[in-house]
Amino acid sequence: MRELIDKIYFLWKDGKSLEAKFASYQGYKHNSIIQWKNQTGLPWSLIFKILSNFEIYTAPKIRSTIRQIVYDNEDIFSKENCFITGFGNAGKSGDIILYDFSHTIEVNQSKIKKTWELNSLPEGSTIIFVEDIIGTGTQSVDFIHNKVNQIIKPSHIPYLLSLCATTKGIENVTENTHFTVLPGIILGEEHQHYTEQSKVFSAKEKEKIKSVNDMLKNSGSFDFDLGLMLAFYFTIPNNSMPIFWKDGYSYSDNKGQKKQWNALLPRRF
Repeated sequence: MRELIDKIYFLWKDGKSLEAKFASYQGYKHNSIIQWKNQTGLPWSLIFKILSNFEIYTAPKIRSTIRQIVYDNEDIFSKENCFITGFGNAGKSGDIILYDFSHTIEVNQSKIKKTWELNSLPEGSTIIFVEDIIGTGTQSVDFIHNKVNQIIKPSHIPYLLSLCATTKGIENVTENTHFTVLPGIILGEEHQHYTEQSKVFSAKEKEKIKSVNDMLKNSGSFDFDLGLMLAFYFTIPNNSMPIFWKDGYSYSDNKGQKKQWNALLPRRF
C-alpha cells in the first residue's frame, strides 16, 4: 500500500519531469527514485527539494562551458605550440572531456595528443590538460606529482582546464604544483550544501541530509564529500553527496540493521 501511495504522490508532484532530468545520466535506472527515497528516510518535501536542485551537466552544457573557457583564454589557446590532452588515467573522465573538447572547438587534430606523446613535444610547448572537476584538489595534485611530472619536460608550460572547480581545489593545485588552472564554473561554498553559505536548505534540513550521508562513510577515512549536488552525464564525482552515487555500499540504518545502498546515480569512475 505504501509503495502505491508513493507512486501516486510522486506522479502528482510532477515526478515525470524529475524522471526525464535524471534519465540524462548514463546509468540511471528508470523509476528508481521512490526506492532510493525510501532508503534515505527523508520526507518527500525534502527529497523533492534535493532532486530539484541537483544539476546534471549534459553534453550541451559541457560544450558551452568549454567554449566559454576557450573564449576567456584565447591568448593561451592561440599560441603556436599549444597542445591539448586528457587529464587522469586513460579511458576515464579526462578522455571524455577531451572528446567533447575536440568536437566543440575548431582545432587542428594534430594539436590533440595522447599522454604518451607529450614527452616528444617541442621545448617550451604549452600543454592544456582537460578535466571535469577539481574538488578538494588532492587527486589532481597527486596525479600531477606521480604521473604527469614524469612525462612532460621541465620547459613545458602546463595548464589544467576544468569544467568546474572549487576555490580551495584551485588553490591546492596552484600552490602545490606548477600548473595554472583554467576553471569554467566556480563551485563556491554556496554549492557545498553542508555549509552555512548554502541557502538551499535550512539548518535542520542540512543536519538530516548530512546524517544520511554519514551512514555511507568509513569512520576515520579520507573524505572527498563536499556536499555537492551535481553530476556529469557520464559519471558523478565523489565530491557529490554519497547518497547519490555510493552503490552497493554496506551500511547500518538508524535501527542498526545491515543493508546495502542502492545509488540513484551509480558512479562509473
